[in-house]
Amino acid sequence: MEDIISRNKIPVLVGGSTSLTIPLLQQTLKHHYIILGIMLVPHPSSYQQLIETRGDAMVKQGLLAELRELKALEKTMLQGKRDFNRGVWKAIGYPEFSPYLDYDGASDIKREVLYHQGVTMMRASTLQYGFNQLEWLRHTLTPFLHQQKVATISLNVTDKQSWAAEVEGPALSMANQFFHGTHSVTPVPGKVSNPRVVFLFGGSSSGNDPSHVKAAKDLSLELHRNNITLIYGGGTTGVMGAAARTLVELSSLSSVHGIVPAALAKFEENETGQSHMSKFGSRTVVRDMHTRKRLMIEAVLNGGPGSGFVALSGGYGTMEELLEVATWYQLGIHNCNVCVLNVDGFYDGLLDWVSKVSEKGFIGAKDRTIIQVASSAEGLVRCLEGKTQHSEQRIIEWI
Repeated sequence: MEDIISRNKIPVLVGGSTSLTIPLLQQTLKHHYIILGIMLVPHPSSYQQLIETRGDAMVKQGLLAELRELKALEKTMLQGKRDFNRGVWKAIGYPEFSPYLDYDGASDIKREVLYHQGVTMMRASTLQYGFNQLEWLRHTLTPFLHQQKVATISLNVTDKQSWAAEVEGPALSMANQFFHGTHSVTPVPGKVSNPRVVFLFGGSSSGNDPSHVKAAKDLSLELHRNNITLIYGGGTTGVMGAAARTLVELSSLSSVHGIVPAALAKFEENETGQSHMSKFGSRTVVRDMHTRKRLMIEAVLNGGPGSGFVALSGGYGTMEELLEVATWYQLGIHNCNVCVLNVDGFYDGLLDWVSKVSEKGFIGAKDRTIIQVASSAEGLVRCLEGKTQHSEQRIIEWI
């Protein structure tokens, strides 16, 4: 820091490091400059698509050759005492491809498997790293700027084609207004809202009654008719697989996005004997369940009006996800509708339990209607479009 400050020049930070950002801002604030912060936040869908292609691009640009050089350097410097948590050895790509680089067997099939595992894990690590940076922006940098009373604007980045219209133009316009006007910012009117997004829960099994799979297909038809994007757990079997495949057939690959942890992706491939196919839409592989759930929920929150959460018939996992988003609604973390498609009374037991919980005084009368019920696919879409039950301001303020 002392060396940077002593140069008496404007510092420009390039790259992913965030450790110097706030110290440099603190030095800048001492000079009482007029400061405008512009944050560029990637839209979840476009960011995930970028990560999907980045790994292959890095390999084509010579990543493996660089990693082999690192491996040779590791042998010389570390003498077999490998540590992926320090220095250059923790660079994204090296830990993930180490099993591939270490393999000296004769099996080409084994080598190919290790290579694809490396690509998958590198995508997951890169995605996790990016979301750690987004968390830093939200929970560290933004509160710091607000505390210092720095005017800040945030712009969503979707793709290269829309950069000039959605990012560059609005940023320059607001910056010009800020520095040459009143030192305040008026948001530039945006274009149409983002498309609607549904986070769909449901079973990886089909159940004993074909009506559950039929309901999933009927729902996909309604999602297609209403131009609603489906976000789900990335499975290819059961109720969820039927919903995803049907919507892709009716709409396009971009209408369905599955997000799955690497461990579950590998398990399903072993169970079914096949890898994820494009007929189930696009897919993002992440490191763990928490990242998976966060991405899916953020996709709904960034969706247009009428986005929400939908549960089809399912087991423990479906119940866990349904009750979690209902709890988050109760706490005021989101205000999207939570709806279930009650196929042949499948959810009657759960709804009876909610009524009993309310009668016994464990939830308020208003909260017993957080989970809304539809008996048909058409009714479920109307459920999503309806006004949320709790329109008043919540007491808890979430950052």
